Amino acid sequence: MLHYLLSLSLLGLSVASVLPQDPIISKYPYCDCTGTSIKTNVSVFYDYICGDKRLGPRVLPRKLPLGTFVASYDRFGGLSPDDFLKAWWDEKKGWKYPDHHGFQLDADNKPMNASMILEPNMLVDRFGYATGRYISPASAPFAQRALNPQNLDTPQSSPEFPNNYHVYKVLKKITVIAGPIAPWFGQPGLGTQFFLGEDVTVENYLKDKSLVEIDPQELVRDGPGCGFEREEL
Repeated sequence: MLHYLLSLSLLGLSVASVLPQDPIISKYPYCDCTGTSIKTNVSVFYDYICGDKRLGPRVLPRKLPLGTFVASYDRFGGLSPDDFLKAWWDEKKGWKYPDHHGFQLDADNKPMNASMILEPNMLVDRFGYATGRYISPASAPFAQRALNPQNLDTPQSSPEFPNNYHVYKVLKKITVIAGPIAPWFGQPGLGTQFFLGEDVTVENYLKDKSLVEIDPQELVRDGPGCGFEREEL
């Protein structure tokens, strides 16, 4: 009898050892975190894929408007996290970015772009700080922007901006270089990007009042005879 009870006890221990010890684990999908390129920080394991900030947040946005941007997003383009980092990360330089400011190339390998004027009241956005030189038409799907998954991280220094997402309204005419985005980071790209210039950033246009930042909820608008149930970001 004692042997039988001891066997049951050991069986219970063995089953418990393979079950998640933290109930929060069940909220997240399985992800293969093996490989030499992944740098796991156990203190943020539940915040970022494999505990590596470069791989982006474990939980993608679900509320409007950001939830619609990532509805069909495949963050690693079919690769494992380790293979993705091997393909797109340089240990000395960081993320590998395309040439020609990220514009799609034509049949002659020349960037497809042209000068364009952004008119007042147009809404543009970006994932990233105002020190960046690129913006896009507001509400473009994330996959069409061909960005790396780290762009979806919420900065610890400014948690009031989930996924580091910012929306701006054009107040004064702005001349930009516009064109289709080259596929990159395993993403299809081909959305539209606006390049502000070699030494021009969003911050410059905020300071001279050409742009003003607005609440992303402004993108969630009621149509004729139909409204949306809003949730705070």
